[in-house]
Amino acid sequence: MKITKFGLLGILRLIATIPLFIIFLISSWYLISQYNINVNLKDLKYKFSIALDLVNLSKELDKEMIISDPTSKQLNRQITDRTIEHINMLHHNRMDLSNILNKLNSLTQIRHTLDDPNFNKTEISSYFRDINSLIKDEILKLRDYDISHRLNLFIFTFVSSYSNTIAISAKRDLVANIINHRALDSEELLLWLDLIRNNKLDYGHLPDSLAKSTIESIFNSNEYKQTINNLSTFTIELIKNDSPSQYLAQKYYDLISQELGFAYQIQESISSQIESELDKFTQWLLYDSIIAFIVWILSITLILISYYTKNYIKANIYNLSKIIDKIKSVSSANLPEGTTEASLENGHKIINDALDKIIAQKDIAQSDSRSKTVFLTNISHEIKAPLNGIMGFIELLKSHSLGKDEKELIDIIEQSSQTLLKAINNIINMAKIEGGNSEIYESEFLLYNLFDNIISSYFNRLMAKNLNLTYYIDPELMVTVFSDEEKIRQIAINLIDNAIKFTPNGGQITIYIKKISSTNDNISFNLSVKDNGIGISQSSIDKIFENFYTDENLSRTYGGTGLGLSIISHYAKMLGSKIEVQSQLKKGSKFNLNLTLKLHPHKDKNYANIFKGSKVSINKNDIDEENLEIINLYLKYLGVSVESNITPVIGKFKDEKNSKNIDYQELNHGFSPSLISLINALLNSLKSTQKYDLKILVATNDTSKKTKDMFEEICSNVDVVYDGKSLYELTLINNYDAIFTDIALDRQNAIIATTNIINTQDEKDIERTPIIAILTNPKDKINKTNLLFDYYLQKPLLKSQIIEILSSIDNKDPINALDDTRDILLFKKSKMETRIYHAVLSKVCHMIDTIESIDELEEITQSRAYKLILIDYNDQFDDKRILNILEASYDLHKFKSKVALFVEPNIKIPTHIKAHFAQIISTNISKSELEKEIKELLQ
Repeated sequence: MKITKFGLLGILRLIATIPLFIIFLISSWYLISQYNINVNLKDLKYKFSIALDLVNLSKELDKEMIISDPTSKQLNRQITDRTIEHINMLHHNRMDLSNILNKLNSLTQIRHTLDDPNFNKTEISSYFRDINSLIKDEILKLRDYDISHRLNLFIFTFVSSYSNTIAISAKRDLVANIINHRALDSEELLLWLDLIRNNKLDYGHLPDSLAKSTIESIFNSNEYKQTINNLSTFTIELIKNDSPSQYLAQKYYDLISQELGFAYQIQESISSQIESELDKFTQWLLYDSIIAFIVWILSITLILISYYTKNYIKANIYNLSKIIDKIKSVSSANLPEGTTEASLENGHKIINDALDKIIAQKDIAQSDSRSKTVFLTNISHEIKAPLNGIMGFIELLKSHSLGKDEKELIDIIEQSSQTLLKAINNIINMAKIEGGNSEIYESEFLLYNLFDNIISSYFNRLMAKNLNLTYYIDPELMVTVFSDEEKIRQIAINLIDNAIKFTPNGGQITIYIKKISSTNDNISFNLSVKDNGIGISQSSIDKIFENFYTDENLSRTYGGTGLGLSIISHYAKMLGSKIEVQSQLKKGSKFNLNLTLKLHPHKDKNYANIFKGSKVSINKNDIDEENLEIINLYLKYLGVSVESNITPVIGKFKDEKNSKNIDYQELNHGFSPSLISLINALLNSLKSTQKYDLKILVATNDTSKKTKDMFEEICSNVDVVYDGKSLYELTLINNYDAIFTDIALDRQNAIIATTNIINTQDEKDIERTPIIAILTNPKDKINKTNLLFDYYLQKPLLKSQIIEILSSIDNKDPINALDDTRDILLFKKSKMETRIYHAVLSKVCHMIDTIESIDELEEITQSRAYKLILIDYNDQFDDKRILNILEASYDLHKFKSKVALFVEPNIKIPTHIKAHFAQIISTNISKSELEKEIKELLQ
């Protein structure tokens, strides 16, 4: 079909606007019809109310002629007057009632005539017949309304019922003449006979309703049937007798009055039904009108929408035609010039041809891009390989004795090499991104350790530039997650690098890493890096994530490839997030990243509330507000309560003399304190100053007081005896939390004394006191004394052994809740290797310490035990000293550490040395294999 024959807009108008316009016309016509019906319905209701008033008036006027009792007559006239007054008040301005109201003006005169015993009944009857006739004419007007067929049937029946009551009333008036001894003239006789023949009400056409049921029940009642039968009988008698008796006429009059009463009942039931039908029809009309109005409004709305849509499509068609005209320059299709719609008609040919050309050009461009990516990757790797060699030799040079000038030169070379390596890595990463080869590589790693290691690696740079660092890593992030560790690392490193680069000397950098929420499967956190550096202009904020974006002035001063933010922006998108920036020129910048990572089902170490019950007070003069807030957050997590003393002390003790100061500078190394440093400080403070609130009895054969002093350092209440008899006697006087006793005692040995103590406690039904045997010879243990003692200690006594036993007795002590054994101690020959291995090991465990000398090894193993110690093996390896250090650590902590050696592939270890170590690990081991080895050694 040619569009130009009718026009695209013409088709749109045909299928949209015209049908809606037709709906609008139909709904408008229907709404107007409903309005007209509503007007007629209101008029009908009014006319029907008039008809009811007139019917009531007719009833009252009918009684005027038949009531003879003065009192009843007076009461009836009052009722009639009120009815007339009601009609006159409500309908006095209606012209169609003026004849009736004028006729009623003569009622007073008619009443005077009625009061005269010799009144002319013919004249009076004529007056009332005239009024009834006028009322009937008014009621007949109800048939002019055609609202609904059902309603019309009831109205017609109502009019017929009124005519029927008038006829019955007229019959009664004629019989009244006979009762008054006046013979009927021929005209009256014919009227009477005609009324007798036509006074039956036809109701068979009425629909099923309450009114119809009422009429049927009246007509079928025995009373009604008896009345009609009697009327028929007396009617025949009256017709037969030319001069009927007074009794016969009076009886006939009474029967007609009964028939009139039935007629009034029928009339009332029909009028009630009409009122009900009018109410129902009004309700239906309301609902129907509302629906019609809604359809009408909807049609108008749709027409307006159609109009604006048509204009919108028209504008788009126009724009599309312009685009097609432009595409013609790309397309090789030979098409004639034409109108806009003609251009649209042939547009698909133009577009298809143009797309074929574009796809071909895209394939060429993608091929060039792939070639570029391969080239950049290859050349980057070619540069990176010798550069790594240079950096390796730099590390070797730094391990030699160098002068000050040589060291400065080496540092410059190292810094330049790292800058070049970073630029090369950025080029490789961007090439991967552009080539579509950058993917998410998920692995397990410890989230807290990742950020802690990253931040701590910047301490030297920060101090060199005299920058202040405030940082907080939420302890709730001490979890193992499953994600791309390297991409998250690159994001954090790049943001911190930029903060350090663009912040002047003496500036402030703030890093907050906070948990947002977590479920059983995921954890969400926020990484925020803020500085008070040079800032970013508002015009540049949207551009900083573009490839190779650099400010010309800044590039000269600060350098850089302009790829870092672009790369980490892509990484953030790959991880399902976005980096947000807030910045103000010359005031600093703030970068925010929200990430949601999968939680690994591995149950991580939780340090929450491990120092519950401990107290610390902080000297606020030494700490700025922000770092104070960070310390409070960490202490709250650890369960430590903060008190407002004037000196910083820590402890859970009964007297303040046992408190120990913790130096804030030792916690923060010049920056914000980390959680781990705070835990270690608290732990060392507690262990070095702890006194158990226990009452201890010590029985010893050591008269030098060395044993006594050791116990008094640990416990606040110690009794010491030097023989078995005193041991037993003191237990009869005092209650002790624990008893320590040498096996060999004077006067009575420990076995007898212990037996007596146990027997006495059993006889008194007292809970047994834990008794610890102190053995001089291990063979002392191999006898029946095993049944007497709860614990055994071997001389020489160590403070740590006593603390271990007391911790198990006093299970409320904080040391019992905290395992001070750390995971790994790493002893590598160079800082570079230490950083690399630390990053790898942090994926496997939390608690990692690093040392750089054998002296540090000796010192640190005296303060704590390690599950695994990793040591470099070289030509200067002092195996005897190292083994002595490890043995001393075991004697102190009673915890045997596993020790593994890192060995170069070309170096052989003597068998006598190899036998003392749990594992020999080659330095050529891959990252994944190293992780596997470490996990097995830690089990």
